[in-house]
Amino acid sequence: MARYLFPIVLLIPQTYLLFRFLRWQKTMRKLPLFPYLMVIGLFALFNIALISTMFLGPLRTEYPEWFISFVVYPFLVWHVSTFIIAFVMLIGAAVRLPFKAVWHALRHIGPTKEKAAALAVHPGVVRFDEARRRFLRRGLYGLTAASFGGTAYGMILGKGECDMNEREFRIQGLPHSLDGFSIALVTDIHSSMYMQKHDMLEYVRRINDMGADAIVVGGDLVNSTLEEIYPFADAFDKLKAPYGAYGVLGNHDFYTREEATITRIVNEAGIRMLRDEFVVLEKDGSKICLIGVDDVGNARDADEHLSKALKHAPPDVPRVLAAHRPYYVRQAAGQGVDLVLSGHTHGGQLVFGRIGNRAFTPAALVSPYVWGYYSINATQMYVSRGIGTVAVPVRINCPPELTRIVLRSA
Repeated sequence: MARYLFPIVLLIPQTYLLFRFLRWQKTMRKLPLFPYLMVIGLFALFNIALISTMFLGPLRTEYPEWFISFVVYPFLVWHVSTFIIAFVMLIGAAVRLPFKAVWHALRHIGPTKEKAAALAVHPGVVRFDEARRRFLRRGLYGLTAASFGGTAYGMILGKGECDMNEREFRIQGLPHSLDGFSIALVTDIHSSMYMQKHDMLEYVRRINDMGADAIVVGGDLVNSTLEEIYPFADAFDKLKAPYGAYGVLGNHDFYTREEATITRIVNEAGIRMLRDEFVVLEKDGSKICLIGVDDVGNARDADEHLSKALKHAPPDVPRVLAAHRPYYVRQAAGQGVDLVLSGHTHGGQLVFGRIGNRAFTPAALVSPYVWGYYSINATQMYVSRGIGTVAVPVRINCPPELTRIVLRSA
C-alpha cells in the first residue's frame, strides 16, 4: 500500500500545477512554443517515471553512483520541488477563497451589483490589481527558484554533512568510577538506495573515531525491505567499542515483517539487539543497566514492553533506555529510567526555520519531541536527528548527526 500512496500524493500536486500552467499559458501566452513544449515534456517525463515506480518499486538496494546522481536525484528534485510549489499555491488559494467568495457575491447581488462593477474598473483598483498580479508572479518565480535550489542543496549537499556532537548528562547515583562513561548514539540509518554500503562505512568510521565506551544503534536500520539489512550488516559489523555495540528495532524494521530475521542478521554482525531486555555493563566494579525495547505503537504497549524489559533488572543501578520513538518518555519516567536515547523524528528532516530551540518543521505537528534535550521529572532524554532520510533523501537545515553521550555523576 505504501508503494502506491507516495506516488499518488505526488501526482495530485503535479496535476494541479499542470492545470494552472496550461490556464496561465492560455490566458497570458507568455512562453514561446519551444519552452512551452519543454515544460510539458518535463511534466510527462517525470510523471511517467513516477507511475512506473508505483508498479515496479525499487528493484535493487545498490546502484552505481552515476545512476543516483543523474537519474534518481533529478527525478526527486523535480517532484519534491513541484510538491512544495503546489502546496504553497494551494495554501494561497485557500486564503483567498473567502475574499473571492465575498467579491463574487457583491458583484451578483442586486443592491451592490452596479457599485461593484464600477469599482472593478476604477483606475486605482485596476492599478492595484495589476501591481498585485505582478507581485504574485514575481513571488512565484522566487518560490520556484527557492524550491528547486533548496531541494537540490538538501538532497545533494545537506544530507552529506554530519554534525559530530557531544552531550553530557548528570545521572543521580552514577558511581564515580563511571563518571565520563560514553555512549556513541547513531539512529535512523534507513539502509536503502539512498544510504548505501559505502555511505554507511563512512559513518561507521566516524563512530569508531569517537572512541566511545559503548555504541547504541537506535532503530530504523532499514527503510522498507529485508534485503536492505545485508549492506547494513556488512558495514556496521565493523563497529568497535570496549563495552560492545547494542541496537533496537524501529518502526521501519517492523514494516518489513521480518523483524526476527533482521534481529538474527544484526546479532551475527556483532551488534547485540535488545528486544525488551537489558544488559549490565560493568566498569571497575561499578554497573550501569542498558535497556532496549521494541518499537511500540501506544502508551499502554510502552508500559508493557518496559515492564518486561525491567522485570529482572538489578535495583539501585543507573538505567539508560534505548527506545526508537521518543513519545513514551513519560512511561520511562514512571519506571525509574534515568536517561532515554531516541531518534525517529530525524530532527524534522525539513526545517524551515528556528526561533531559539523551537524548530518550524512538519514533524512538530505530530511530535512534541523533535530533536535535542528533554526531561520529565528526574528522567532525561536525548532525541537524535539520525543519519538517514525517509520518503525522499532531502535534509534542509537539519544535517545528519552522530552524538557522543557522556554520563556524569550528579
